[in-house]
Amino acid sequence: MEKVRKKLIREKAVIAVYQYLLTNSTEKEIMNYLNECYKPRMDEREIELCKEIVFNTIERIDEYVPLIEKNLKKSWSINRLSMMEKAILYVAIYERNEVSKEISINQAVELAKKYCDEDAYKFINGVLGAIG
Repeated sequence: MEKVRKKLIREKAVIAVYQYLLTNSTEKEIMNYLNECYKPRMDEREIELCKEIVFNTIERIDEYVPLIEKNLKKSWSINRLSMMEKAILYVAIYERNEVSKEISINQAVELAKKYCDEDAYKFINGVLGAIG
């Protein structure tokens, strides 16, 4: 079995989901984006795994929203979250079916530290931990 860079794949999947949330991209636009932007950095197998995460995550967003909302502070709604926070949460929830809860949360926290506001990682850690 070929070695793949799961951390890189996960990060690129979050960015693609983020772009989908921002622009409501079509499947074709997402495919073009992944093929054009990631080919220099990722091999074919990694791109295919990234696509799998992206499209499976997008397909299940409606399932993930209630899970997230149930674990927000009472005065909060999902609309208060940034698009990047949502993208990280959606991918992390999807990946719970693929990797352990701890790995999913850890990677989401790392991405939040890199792409979100200063304390967003604490929030993401709390929400994902509460989802169980």
